[in-house]
Amino acid sequence: MRKTLTTAVAALAVGSLALTGCGQKNQSGGDQNKSDKATSASAPLAALNIKPRDQIKDGGTLRLTITTLPTGWNPMQVDNNSVDLQPTIWQFIGVNNFDIAEDGTPKPNPNYIESVKVDTKDGKQVVTLHLNPKAKWNSGRTIDYTDYQATWKSSNGENDKFLPATTDGFNQVTSVEKGAKDTDVVIKYKATYPDWTATWSSVLPKEGISDPNTFNSGWKTPNPDWFTGPFTPTKVDQASKTLTVKRNDKWWGDKAKLDTVTFKAMEDAAKTKAFANKEIDVADTIITKDGYETAKKRDDADMRAAGSLQWRHFTFNAKSASLSDKEVRQAIVKGINRPAIAKSDLAGLPVQADSVMLGNHFFMPGQPGYKDNSGDFKYDPKAAEKQLEDAGWKKQGDYRVKDGKTLTVNYAQLTGVPTSENEGALFKQDMAKIGVKVNLVNTPSSDMQKVLTNHSFDVIAFTWQGTPYPMANVRQIYGAAAEGSKKPSQSNFSQIIDPEVEKLIPQIDTEMDVNKRRELTNEADKHIWDDVMVLPLYRRIMFSGAPKNLANYGSATFQRTRGEDIGYVK
Repeated sequence: MRKTLTTAVAALAVGSLALTGCGQKNQSGGDQNKSDKATSASAPLAALNIKPRDQIKDGGTLRLTITTLPTGWNPMQVDNNSVDLQPTIWQFIGVNNFDIAEDGTPKPNPNYIESVKVDTKDGKQVVTLHLNPKAKWNSGRTIDYTDYQATWKSSNGENDKFLPATTDGFNQVTSVEKGAKDTDVVIKYKATYPDWTATWSSVLPKEGISDPNTFNSGWKTPNPDWFTGPFTPTKVDQASKTLTVKRNDKWWGDKAKLDTVTFKAMEDAAKTKAFANKEIDVADTIITKDGYETAKKRDDADMRAAGSLQWRHFTFNAKSASLSDKEVRQAIVKGINRPAIAKSDLAGLPVQADSVMLGNHFFMPGQPGYKDNSGDFKYDPKAAEKQLEDAGWKKQGDYRVKDGKTLTVNYAQLTGVPTSENEGALFKQDMAKIGVKVNLVNTPSSDMQKVLTNHSFDVIAFTWQGTPYPMANVRQIYGAAAEGSKKPSQSNFSQIIDPEVEKLIPQIDTEMDVNKRRELTNEADKHIWDDVMVLPLYRRIMFSGAPKNLANYGSATFQRTRGEDIGYVK
């Protein structure tokens, strides 16, 4: 959930990043004219200061920040699916098979894929990738069909000992085979699959994913042989929480403009101060008024704002004792004042809060297919109280009680993440009004992934970063691990499997008529609202501070620039 580059899988924005937020409840400073403020409709798609390579200097260092240093370096594994790694770091050190244009259209990146052929025979799709024969892993081995085969096998859900971030797309493939040469990859599908480019946005080396143990646990430190690209990882410094990557002398494409790039893990407030003091070069995902004002003070600051695919939300753990009843979850949602949370989170930032409210789990406001499906779940504390009464939770004193138990919800509050803290405080206030007790459980942001995968929370707030493929990852967050499975997907942290959603997923996956496909996705969205799995709050406008002379980097909704083209203008 960073840099707003895009991945093919929805990624967790963690920490200040994904868990970013904003100042404590702070009503001051938010009264600029509405016209000065970004809205979902007015925010540009990209603010990257695009420049041709011949205008960019050779050399130099780019010092970036991340929220937390990855504890594992396989971006397809569920615990490593963060915006810090994928896409931020991956842009420089991993396979990026497709360039994504400003409007979200994917096009093969000739460094990896020379050409593509897509055929449909008897309703079954066959995709042939002609790989660039010069493309090699840093080990020196040519990237070939065996890597694609191993990537498919590790993420298709057939062996549940592999723990992929998603099986979406991979589970639609029936075979991955060699074409005329080792660098020709023939991918056969069960049926049609319109979002096949999402599935194959990257590929991993077979050596790193050959068995579940290596896939899940073999990437604790970055093994340079398993990466490729214009840069290569050289050092992880645990003391300063910094990754250094340097220009890769084995790279066959255009020579990287920069010599080195560093990624330093920093809390939100520290990041904008470091940017203002010129200790780092980019402060991205600025989420507080104070951070924005601090970053602006730098004498060569260029504040780059664009729409983004990041969205704040609450995830509800439907398997927790307090939230196992759908009626209770629905009542709680009706008791949450989402517009007030957005206004408070965004106070003092140049963004109009009411324009970024989110009523859909898949599409962003302004994106084709967007419908606000939240109608039954608008803020209505009276309706919330009635639903709790009807579910048997009677008011006794301040709180509601049933069978001698007080209705209590544990909110995992990510410490040092302003949005999480702010949203927790407001959630607690809103719930007190309808008789629900909220415990704010302090949770270090570095433990967030553990808390999610262990399901040791009732409610947690964080950021998802969407993708240019809004209809490709329904199963990832809202479905079963595989068709017919009784187990939720690894990233389905609410743990609900809805039979109606399960019926829709295969139709959404295969429908080639885009309008029909959007309708089906909105059908699924209505069920997800009704189930109360994930409560969308608002989509984020991406604010980044960069030096004026930094080219091909900044804020964007979809667009991805190549790592080798980023640098400083001559």
